[in-house]
Amino acid sequence: DIRQAFPRALLVLGGEHGTGFPEFSLQQAPLDLVILGEGEEIVVDLLDRVDRGDPWEDIPGVAFRRNEGSVQVNPRRSRIREIDAIPWPAWDLFDIDQYNEVNQPHGASQGKFMPMLATRGCPFSCTFCTSPHMWTTRWVPRNPQSVVDEMEHYHRQYGTTDFQFEDLTAIVRKDWIRDFCDEIVARGLEITFQLPSGTRSEGIDYEVARKLKAAGCHEFAFAPESGDPRVLQAIKKKVHLPTMFESARSALRAGINVGCFFIIGFPEDDYRSVLRTYRAIVRCAWIGFTNVNLNAYSPQPNTESFQELQRQGVIRDLDDDYLMSLFTFQDFGAKKKSYNPRFGDWELSFLVVFGVVLFYSVYFVRKPRRLAQLVAELFGRSSSNKSTKMAKSFLKDAFTLMKNKLKRA
Repeated sequence: DIRQAFPRALLVLGGEHGTGFPEFSLQQAPLDLVILGEGEEIVVDLLDRVDRGDPWEDIPGVAFRRNEGSVQVNPRRSRIREIDAIPWPAWDLFDIDQYNEVNQPHGASQGKFMPMLATRGCPFSCTFCTSPHMWTTRWVPRNPQSVVDEMEHYHRQYGTTDFQFEDLTAIVRKDWIRDFCDEIVARGLEITFQLPSGTRSEGIDYEVARKLKAAGCHEFAFAPESGDPRVLQAIKKKVHLPTMFESARSALRAGINVGCFFIIGFPEDDYRSVLRTYRAIVRCAWIGFTNVNLNAYSPQPNTESFQELQRQGVIRDLDDDYLMSLFTFQDFGAKKKSYNPRFGDWELSFLVVFGVVLFYSVYFVRKPRRLAQLVAELFGRSSSNKSTKMAKSFLKDAFTLMKNKLKRA
């Protein structure tokens, strides 16, 4: 227990879940305060006041427990406008080699990797996403030169050769991504980079895809979430599936791997919409998408969808049943928690597994050599695409589970 180990320390929580559930977080954990939204300016202000012995309870963007036990949530602080002025992460305080030794990047394994952010926020308001509450709908890009400066520094300092951009929506403007790619090429940086969290398809045509490939882009993902236009409208997902498929063809033609994200079990889903999602998944596999992330719907903290389920009485308490669903929705083998009146928990679990099996059946039947390539890469450190990386992770987890069971036997 951190509080027992450091009884006089100031315990601070930040991030998506703290921002989504500040009152609940303070009630359930021995925290002193929660930082809401972007934390860089808030935490500096907080620590300056602590050092001076000044009160910090009036800082915008914090929530804390009053002396009598009630929780006070202060108004939010404005978004940081000059994000290029934020110092780079102090990775020198971490054992970078140890992180790389574990070899679990978000995307495919292409060498010594480093997480990066080139932009902040997302201009869209999907009902299931925490971004509007965490970041607002303001998308802010960094100066492309500053981003490449940071990449070049890590390349020289740590020997980083692969950069995993964890941006919510990195490619919004074509001019920005063109400038970014041109800057990498102009400096002659011999690196790879990936966008494993998903990005927009509207900004990618064949010209942009060629620039991305020339700059070192190895893989990115699109996140259509559903193959049903009715569901897409209900969840406010501004995606045009024909445009996405055309952008994917352009990227694949340029030599970039493309992945896709789908979700089954939205409250608006029914069997017809699931079949349409399956049809989109099959089309992705047939076109040549290299991986699929198919997850069960999970009502994340304080999203529009979560609030609607609370209003309907579907979510009554933040109990263990709800909290565990936040962890198991991405776990391939775990039973899912269904928030859809048409699907039970086990039925939803089956629908997710069936969709994954459907994708990879088409993917490998379409080009059987892909299966041979996957098997050949299973025991090496590098992965040509995220499917291979996911297969390695699955085998590693299965081996660890089996070893632990044998120890207990």
